[in-house]
Amino acid sequence: MKALAIDSSASCMTIAAKNGSDSVTLSLDIGMRQSEKILPAIDYVLDQAGLQAAELDYMTLCKGPGTFTGLRLAFSALKAISLAHAIPIYAVGTLEAYAAPFAEFPQKVISIIDAKKDQFFAAVYQKGQTLMEAQDATVEQVLACLTDGETVITAGPDGAVFAKALQEKNNSIAAVTPAAPIPATGVLFTLAEEQIAKKLPALQEYEGPAYLRKSEAELALERGK
Repeated sequence: MKALAIDSSASCMTIAAKNGSDSVTLSLDIGMRQSEKILPAIDYVLDQAGLQAAELDYMTLCKGPGTFTGLRLAFSALKAISLAHAIPIYAVGTLEAYAAPFAEFPQKVISIIDAKKDQFFAAVYQKGQTLMEAQDATVEQVLACLTDGETVITAGPDGAVFAKALQEKNNSIAAVTPAAPIPATGVLFTLAEEQIAKKLPALQEYEGPAYLRKSEAELALERGK
């Protein structure tokens, strides 16, 4: 199949294009400059994969949680392509995508994005089963899903940050973090094609990101009421 995938949930944005068995992946750790680079990056990976946007069978993205700006950019970019060429979009939960490479491991997998302010976007999985749904959580809330003395895997771009915070709270728990975060885009292709095989509906035009945390503008509006 021919496809395009984007994960812009954290500061490192990853974009990949798939053309049959060949794929091209580009990762840009550029923080707030994602808005400048997302469209040129899409053009680049499509060109390197020998594809035109109109040829795509589908597109897929991490739907959140994640950074407000990053998620909004990915949704806007893919929806523009979808409207222009009638290409379906399949959305996958960000934390689910980060945990998927470890689905066959026996250990619990803690999927993590640093949400700042001593909070983490976190979910806990074990052998593909969800033990804690994605939420804006403290270390203590995640600890409630764990057992003293066990070994866990901390996945995602901020797995190492969370592992350190976790062991500061309970040093009996051994946290194993991959040496380098695994790009989510390859998993996105797999999970999107599972949705297609199950004939699940594509992303609807009105659907947007799953932020989990309200934006500063929303909070300010609430404070003003």
